[in-house]
Amino acid sequence: MAIYSKKPVPKGAWDTHHHIFEPEKFPFAPGRHFTPSVATLEDLNAFEKSIGVDHVCIAHGLSYGPDCTSLLYYLKQFNDEARGICVIDENSVTDETLDLYHAAGIRSVRLDFFKHQAMNDLEKQVALIEATAARLAKWGPNGWSVQAQQPHVEYWPRLRAVAKTLPVPLVIDHIGLLKGESMADGSPDVTKASDFAELLGALADGNLWMKISAPYRNSYQDFEYLDLKSMVTKMVEANPKRVVWGSDWPHTQRHQDRVGKDPSAKEPFLKIDSAKWIESLSTWLSDEEWQALWVDNPRKLYDY
Repeated sequence: MAIYSKKPVPKGAWDTHHHIFEPEKFPFAPGRHFTPSVATLEDLNAFEKSIGVDHVCIAHGLSYGPDCTSLLYYLKQFNDEARGICVIDENSVTDETLDLYHAAGIRSVRLDFFKHQAMNDLEKQVALIEATAARLAKWGPNGWSVQAQQPHVEYWPRLRAVAKTLPVPLVIDHIGLLKGESMADGSPDVTKASDFAELLGALADGNLWMKISAPYRNSYQDFEYLDLKSMVTKMVEANPKRVVWGSDWPHTQRHQDRVGKDPSAKEPFLKIDSAKWIESLSTWLSDEEWQALWVDNPRKLYDY
């Protein structure tokens, strides 16, 4: 694998996945699967400045449910210089509401596989993806997207076929939740599996996008995450125009660490050295790939 020089975050960079949690201003939804600590808009702006990011794409927190009042509020604070990713109630959202969201700068729907008990159910995932994509088709292939996180590499033969047929892009969070060696618990190298090849094929096909985000959900090798280098570089090589960077700030707990805990109890954030991760990642990619990851690709994906 090639080793490149360390590179700064380029001018015009985007953080395509982060959250804002201000429960005193916008209360969390009942029935949520976890309760985050406080992460304010002011905190977010300080974080993005510290790593050199100029534009943000706010991912509506699942702890707020489908009430996007907070997302609409935060987008206004950026004066049309940001984008948003909403959560919807698929059974009740109206076309008028989606039009309102579009005007506000929202360009993607985040699917809540936890709510629908679909994290480990391929058929439920496909049904939700296809139904949501159909609702967004009127904006065309360069308007909105469907975003999801799902942990099963073995689903990719089917999901690749589905992605090809969608009228809008499919965006996958957090490096596909694929596990590096430090988190794989003795399992075989996922990058050598035929199902991983199907994921790469879906990227090459062109209607699948991958977020290079939240590496701590894939690896315990804080904070360089060297055991993710092979999978990340293979994804970039498959299609350098279909990868974007996201911080996942303020770094909520890993899903596996919530098992058996009270979802209404406030959980602390993880302590992540994003600057060190960015420096490490920069040595995995060429100058052209680095510019595309941070600037060119997110501008295209989020219709900026």
